[in-house]
Amino acid sequence: MPEGIVGMLWAFCWGVIAASGGFVGTVLGLMTHLHHRAIAAFMSLGAGVLLSAASFKVASEALIPAGAAFTTIGIIGGAATFSVLNTVLVSARHRKRCGECMSQPSEAEVPGSGASIALGTALDALPEALVLGVSLRAGGPDLALVSALALANVPEALSGTAGMRLASRSSTYVLSLWTGTTLVTAVTTALAFDLVRELGPHATAILKAYGAGALIAMTAETMIPEAFHNGPRYSGVLAAAGFAALILLGEFAR
Repeated sequence: MPEGIVGMLWAFCWGVIAASGGFVGTVLGLMTHLHHRAIAAFMSLGAGVLLSAASFKVASEALIPAGAAFTTIGIIGGAATFSVLNTVLVSARHRKRCGECMSQPSEAEVPGSGASIALGTALDALPEALVLGVSLRAGGPDLALVSALALANVPEALSGTAGMRLASRSSTYVLSLWTGTTLVTAVTTALAFDLVRELGPHATAILKAYGAGALIAMTAETMIPEAFHNGPRYSGVLAAAGFAALILLGEFAR
């Protein structure tokens, strides 16, 4: 495993790969005009994938070295941190809504909402980057985890971009937003990878649980509302399919 500056660049590149799905979703959102039910179906799959990543790939791996009590504390702590920060960003509450069932605010309606949405989108990237950076340090690249994060970023960006378009935000704003989000993901991944190098297995496992909790909260507060608000009746099946798909992907990646 590379160390020092080379190691941080290595982790940075993995962060870019994990965030790459955001560009795919942005392009789809700018070039297509999908209705809410189609976007909700994609969000259901993405939510299932992220919940599987947080539980099956991250929290379960933290359980043995950290123990049940510390894993629980870490999960709740991570979720609480995300929820508190997300609550502060009132005008960015609907940043991942496609705009058909729940409109995003425009800059004319809520001055400063563009900056708030940018901060909220950056906040959404932090749990994924933390989980990835700590996982890279703990055991090297997990292709199933990286793939899960990349795939989940597609519907996130797709829905958010569709909503921003309906809120009269420019393509330049949208592309700049997701470029910045990619950089935030990559930089945070590199920092997490470097900063935990001195931590022992127990502390690293607690940090993984903390990241898993934040990831669960992010999924629940920013993706599930879009997935299940007037979504297809089989949204639950799609979410379960996304959850199960990561389990299969984990087996193929071994």
